[in-house]
Amino acid sequence: LHYQPVVRVEDNMVIAFEALMRWDHPERGPVSPALFIPIAEESNLIIPLGEWALREACARAATWPENVSVTVNIASAQFSHSGFLTAITQAIASAGIAPERLELEFTESIFSADEDLARETFADLRRLGVRTTLDNFGSGYSPLAYLRNVHFDKIKIDRTLVQEMTLPGSR
Repeated sequence: LHYQPVVRVEDNMVIAFEALMRWDHPERGPVSPALFIPIAEESNLIIPLGEWALREACARAATWPENVSVTVNIASAQFSHSGFLTAITQAIASAGIAPERLELEFTESIFSADEDLARETFADLRRLGVRTTLDNFGSGYSPLAYLRNVHFDKIKIDRTLVQEMTLPGSR
């Protein structure tokens, strides 16, 4: 895992780190996540890989000041896996961090799963105190109605949507 700082603009304080999966192959060098993550998803290796990332990120966050949180990206296969909530609670408990210091990022692909299960899982995460972010909103085809049923702490708008809206001549 590599950690990218999240900096508060007002005072340049680091308030979080985003844990990002990286692979430095001994012979081929850096391998793009765009290449290895889809392979991990297709082979179902994303479940143990994602659980490892959760444990590692929480353990690392335990070494930081208590006002600094960690963000972990969650694949849709992880989200719909029966052991997802258990993996979250175990990672938090094992690291000994407050649940509020863990933020999970999801893409719109989670809505392609069972909508009732998604709503229930997000309610469970909220009860645990874990924060949630919808990442790359606007990059897929999820209807805005989903946002009425699921509460996110943050919504990150996809950059291509923002670029299209702010380019000269766009509507």
